Amino acid sequence: MPPLVLSVDDCRAAHDRMLARGVEFTQEPTERYGNVDAGFRDPSGNGWKMIEVRR
Repeated sequence: MPPLVLSVDDCRAAHDRMLARGVEFTQEPTERYGNVDAGFRDPSGNGWKMIEVRR
C-alpha cells in the first residue's frame, strides 16, 4: 500500500514539532525536485509522507 500523504506549509518545522512529540520518522526532511518531504509512521505502523510544496 502506498504511503498516505500529508501536505504542510513548512516540512522542517512540522518535522521538528512532531519529532518532539515522539513521532517515529523513517526519513528526515529531504529536498528534491523543488519540494521538501519526510516520511513517518503512525502508531498503527502506517507509512505517511509529509510534503511541503513550494509555491
